[in-house]
Order: sequence, then structure tokens, then C-alpha cells
Amino acid sequence: MKRMTLCALALGVIAANAAQAEKTDGQSSNSSSGDDVLLNQVIVVGDNFEGRTASVGRMDAEISETPYSVSVITEDFFTATGVKTLQDALQYSAGVNGASFGIDTRTDSSTIRGVAPILYLDGMRKSVGSFNNTRQNPFTLERIEVLKGPASVGYGQSGTGGIVNMVSKRPQSEFGGEVWAQVGTFDRKQLAVDVTGSIDDDGEWLYRVVALGRDAESQTDMVDDNSTIFMPSLTWNPSAQTSLTFMVNRQEDETGSSTQFLPHAGTILPNPNGRIDQTVFLSEPEFDRFDTEQTAYTMSFDHIFNEVFSLSANYRDSQSESEYRTMYPLLFPAQFQPLIYPGSQTVGFAADGRTLNRTALASDRSADAKTLDIRLNADFRTGPAEHRVVFGLDAQDITTDNDSANLNDTATLFRTAFLPALAQAGGNPLDPFNSPLAAQQAGVIALQQALLPLTIDVYNPQYGKLSADARSALKALKPVNGPSSTLKQQGIYLMDQIRYKDLVVSTGVRHDSVKNSTQGKDSDKDNETTYQLGALYQLSNGVSPYVSYAESFEAIPGTDSVTKKRYKPASGEQTEIGVKYQPEGTKLLVTAAYYQIDEKNRLITNPANPLGRIQAESEINGYELEAQGSLGQFDFIASYTNLDANRKPQAGGSKTKLEAVPEEQASAWVTYRLADELTGLRVGLGSRYVGKTYDGTDNKDLETDAYTLFDAMVGYEMKNWFFSVNGRNITDKRHLNSCLSRGDCFAGEERTVSADVRYKF
Repeated sequence: MKRMTLCALALGVIAANAAQAEKTDGQSSNSSSGDDVLLNQVIVVGDNFEGRTASVGRMDAEISETPYSVSVITEDFFTATGVKTLQDALQYSAGVNGASFGIDTRTDSSTIRGVAPILYLDGMRKSVGSFNNTRQNPFTLERIEVLKGPASVGYGQSGTGGIVNMVSKRPQSEFGGEVWAQVGTFDRKQLAVDVTGSIDDDGEWLYRVVALGRDAESQTDMVDDNSTIFMPSLTWNPSAQTSLTFMVNRQEDETGSSTQFLPHAGTILPNPNGRIDQTVFLSEPEFDRFDTEQTAYTMSFDHIFNEVFSLSANYRDSQSESEYRTMYPLLFPAQFQPLIYPGSQTVGFAADGRTLNRTALASDRSADAKTLDIRLNADFRTGPAEHRVVFGLDAQDITTDNDSANLNDTATLFRTAFLPALAQAGGNPLDPFNSPLAAQQAGVIALQQALLPLTIDVYNPQYGKLSADARSALKALKPVNGPSSTLKQQGIYLMDQIRYKDLVVSTGVRHDSVKNSTQGKDSDKDNETTYQLGALYQLSNGVSPYVSYAESFEAIPGTDSVTKKRYKPASGEQTEIGVKYQPEGTKLLVTAAYYQIDEKNRLITNPANPLGRIQAESEINGYELEAQGSLGQFDFIASYTNLDANRKPQAGGSKTKLEAVPEEQASAWVTYRLADELTGLRVGLGSRYVGKTYDGTDNKDLETDAYTLFDAMVGYEMKNWFFSVNGRNITDKRHLNSCLSRGDCFAGEERTVSADVRYKF
């Protein structure tokens, strides 16, 4: 309520400012009537690599008229910076940590304002569950929209930090396309094709075909990174007012787990044997794989009724599945060391400091997702006020299934072996480490007897050397059929963007009904109404101050391992104030924002038992600066983020830093386009600074160091050809992206170099 009061007060100040400006100037300079006043394009790399009109979200509102923080990343920026994955593309945007858990061939991990975002594709939810789908390849995308802060009113389920909406390539009326060949580090070989145009002379039928094939290894030894994509689409325009597009996306990825969950000793903590090689493979080559496939069918319909009303509808039916087999070091916090490796002084290792036991996981996962969004749009006036109204209905019906089994899972063995033996010997399972020593020893013996010897020498791994019993157990490890989970959601929303002269007010309300069920169990139902309210005033000098308030709502799948109750939905609210500045006659946009976020029921690592998860409240305060555009022969984007993200105190305790969230980030990328005799030559240089991160328990020994990485590009354009060489982390800086209290650290990306040839037609 205080946040709403603050927001309403700020709206009053802006409205008063608008009235005063009208009296002073005598006449309003309505910036919506001319493209020369505020930025309508995001220019990221060069004259031939311009971005598209910067309209985002379901209201299709221009960034310059949006009282919220938004970043748009175009496919031209992908080319300039050598983007290979979604998390690569996010690493130059303010407020975004694009690689929370390091290099990963399985998924894209990121945070926006300290919160993991839900991924959307063409305005409909893409990310469902975990490790059950393919990664969206940037080559299939026209752009990426990063909407910062709660987006529940427009999109339904949303984290408080924001969402990432990816926009697919669609058929165009003019014939064109490109052929792209790439070779690079880790024996990377990739060929991609994108062709679009009109089938008939009248442009009634349009087509587009996007295809990609990749054969590559990865930074981690013995882990491939192969992919095949085929994405055809067809558009039918029966009239100038009606359009229907049908798209198919078939993707198959063959890889493994490049994330090796490296132990603390030898990464962030000392090990008598030295540092662990961050490229080491700690699974078994014949066992390890992460193979995924997806088939998605998308339909989009647009119809213009008249000058006021139009209709947009989108539907997607997606089926995906994964086959996941991997082995990784036993994960446990330091206090578990005497239970796992009695007598060893090197946390995570046996007494020699180089041998450790492993967990084996076999998992078959799938997701069946049906999503629908229907919007009625209306553009009209009420007296001097202009309205852009969106009334929408959306729905999701998503079923996920995770069949899995494991060997040597620490949390499972602690629960099924250690605690029962401790209790039988007179110990207290609720306070095991303060139980009598004899009871603890009984628990240790039971735990040791339950462990299989899946050991490996981290400093000199030898594969296929398991004992006969271990080999038999690993061969017999098959996923166990588990209950499926179904999430059904229906939402209704109403948004209105009102312009009165130079004042823009954005309002919205939404109501969601969510049913979350697990096969064989009772279902939970939740209903939530969320709101957003914001205002922006466009001054004649190009400065646009704004203020906004927004709320979020997100159903959390799964159950608490202790209470056995389903997790409560997460919710949050954010207040933001900021300013956007676009000097007249330039292609430059500068934004600054300060925000306060309150979250409820955030799912975090349990500080008291890092092997478990709890829901807690958090508070996040931060400010961001971002500038992008073109000045002369220079194209650039630069950003700075300062973030204070904490779990709120519980039971008289103190607040705790949230895990894997850097407190400070800065980045800049500049492309210089040479002229005269060297016309066509381009040179790009980028730098990314990421501050220290925390383990979730404020253990100072596990704070990761800040690091700075440098990226570069040299390119030459000659008629339809573009040749380039891109490098990421060109100084080959060794770094850790984060470490967690449960016992592992995540290695950052090493130096990678790629050589690219593009032919555009």
C-alpha cells in the first residue's frame, strides 16, 4: 500500500509538471507526432546493421514512451559481438547477469535484477520446468526483448525481476536472406541458412526457411555441442487487413553436461594438489549425455477491423523431451565432511585431496505445453487524450514429467541412511549434529555402507576404471517412473496507455486463475490479481522522467522436501523511478533507473541445510545506467548496474546475500566503422565487469572474486559478403561465475574465437 501511495504521489508531481509546462510553453510539443524528437530505433552496430523500430511488449509500445526499463537486443548485435547462445546475448544489458552458473551446454542461466526470469517466445511461455527442452538458438530470432521488473499484467506468470521475450524470424515480402558458415574454438563447425520472400507476385503468400547444423565440441573435455534446426514458416495475407502465419520449429541437440559442479577445494578454496583444471570431465564418457529434441507448432493471426479495433491471436503446441545421464562430485556443505570422508582435511575429497566419490543421475524428462493468447486492441481518443487499449485472454496447459533415478545422492542418503541410524542410536534427527557422538557415529557408518565407490581422481581422471559392482550398478541405473505435474492457467488482462499532450500514463490490471496438480495427489488452486501503474513525461529537450509501480505472480512447481507441501506461489512488487534521454537529431538513447523490489516466497537454498530448499522473503534495491546508439562512425552500448539483493532476516537473524547474484556489473561494446580507403572495415571491442557473488549463507570464504573479460571483433564488408573474426574473453581470464554453499563452483567461459563468412542476398 505504501508503494502505491508513493507511486500515486509521484504521478501527481508529474501531472503538475505537465500542467506547468503547458502554461510556460503555451503550446505542447507532442513528441509522438515526429520521429525526430525521441528515439524510434535502437542502433547497435553500423549503417548496414541497424536494429528495428524499438516497440516492445504486448502493447507494442515504443521504448521512449514506456515508463519501465526495457532493453532490445537485435540480431545485428548478435553478429557484432559473436553471440552463440541466449546468455551470451544478455551480457551487455543493464541489470542482467547473463551467465549465473558459468558455461553450460544444457541451458541458459541468467538473472534480471537478481531474479531468474521466465523465458517467453513470441509472447508465449517458452521455459517450462527444467532440463526438458532445447535451447533457443539466436539465429532463429529477430530480436530479444528484456522487460525489467514485474511483467505479470501483460504476460501472466513472471518473476519480480522481469522476463525475456524472444521474437522469432517471420516471413517477409521482399526476397532476401543469408548463408552463414562458421568455424571456431573447440572444433566448432556450423552452417546456417535463412531465406524469405513472396511465393506469388501479389504478396498474398510469403515464406521463410531457417535451418542450422552444428558439429562442435565444448570447453569441457569429452562433451559435444551438436545441434540441428529446421524452422519453416508460411504467411497468408488474404487481404491488407488480415494475416495468418504458421510456423514449425524442429530442433535436436546432442550434448552432455559441460557443467561439472567442481568442488570448493581446488577452485575457490586451496587444495594441496593445486588448482583443478576447469576443463576437466568428471563423468564417464560412455554414460554421459544430454540429448534433447523439440517439435513446436505456432499459429499467429492478425486482423484489422477498422481504424480503431484490431485483433491478434497466437497459439503454440510444443512437445519436448530430454535424455539426461551424468555423473558429478558428491555435493555437500562443509559440515558434512566428517560424514562423507572421515579423517580428510580437504573438503569434498578423500584424505589424498585428489580422489572423490560421485553421484550418478539418469533422468528422462518431457514437457507438453499448449499456450494461447488473444488480444483485442483499440486506438482511439477521448477528447484531448489518446488511448491505446489492450484487452486480452491467455491460457496455458503445461504437463511436465521427470522420471529419474540416482546413485550416491547426498541428500537422499542423508535422509534414508544417516538419520534413521542416528535416531535408532538415540540421536535427534531434527538436530543431528548436536546429538550424542555415538549416535552420530552410527549414522556415519550407515551412510558409508550405503555409498557406492564411484570414485575418480580429479587431477588425473581415468575413465572406465570402476569396480565390477559399481559398473553393474551404473549399467542397471534406469529412470524410475514418477508422477507428472500439470499447470493450468487462465488469465484476463486490461491495459491502457494514455497520452495527454506530453504526458504518457500506462495502467493495467490482470486476474489469473492457476491450478497446479501432481499425478495421484490433490491439486492446488490459486487466484491472483496484479496491477501496474506508470507515468512518463516527455520534455522538449529530450529528457523523459518516469515513475512506475508493478506486481508479479508466479506459481512454483514442486513440493517442500520437509513439509511435503506444495510450494506457495511467489509474488512481489516493484517501485521504479527513472529518466530516458534522447538528444534531438541523434541516434542516442540514455536511460537511468532506480528500483526497490520486495519478494515473497522466493525459492532459495536453505542456509541451515544447503542440501534443501526453502521459501523466503527478499528485498532487492538497485540502480542501472544504459546508453546505446551511434555517434559518427562509432556504434556502442554501455551499461552499469549496482545491486543489493538480500534474503530478509528470519527469527531475529540477519539478512543474507542472495546466491549467485553479483552486486555490481559494468559493460561496454564499441564498433568503429572505418571510412575512406578502408570503407567496409569494422573493428569492435567490448569489456564486461562482473562483481563478486555470494554462496547464499554469507560464508566469506565462498565469495567469488570479481572479474573483467574482454571481447573483440574485426570484420570486413564487401558488397553482399561480410567476413569477421570474433573473440570472447580474449585474454583467457580464468574465473568462477559463482559458488554455492552446497559444495560446488561454476567455471566461467574460456577464450573462444570464431571465424565467420556471411553472404547476404
